Amino acid sequence: MVIQRTFSLEEAQSMLPRLRAMLLLANDELKEYERNLASTSKNYERSSQAMAAVQPLKSDVSGVSQLRAERTRFEHAIEDFSLAQQQYIDCLNDWIERISDQGVILRDIHTGLLDFPAREGQFDYFLCWCLAEDEIAYWHPINDGFIGRRRLAVLSEYV
Repeated sequence: MVIQRTFSLEEAQSMLPRLRAMLLLANDELKEYERNLASTSKNYERSSQAMAAVQPLKSDVSGVSQLRAERTRFEHAIEDFSLAQQQYIDCLNDWIERISDQGVILRDIHTGLLDFPAREGQFDYFLCWCLAEDEIAYWHPINDGFIGRRRLAVLSEYV
């Protein structure tokens, strides 16, 4: 990972209102796409089951017609579901790019988990924040993740 910029604690704190607003808006938009995904997924499942339930005999012309109709509905359900998936992915990628363009590392868009690259002398670390927190109160070494978070009060012991 190439870190392009580092943040002081003050710089990172000053960005929180803008980042919080971006993350909340991103999650609102993604929820809309998630609802559409759930709906199209259910429609896909129903269409799949309806098509599987049709068991026409070779001589049953109406059964074959029903199978063709169910197959057409199933194909439309696949198209709708694929489109919903692509729209969700496009929205997610757009928000990942927009948030990452702020110089932060987005770890989890739903919880708003962000890392701010930071440096004290030769010691590189991340200031760590998520939506549930009012301010940046944690940090962790570059190779540790969320589980390695430590309170800012102990940072001076490491630098």
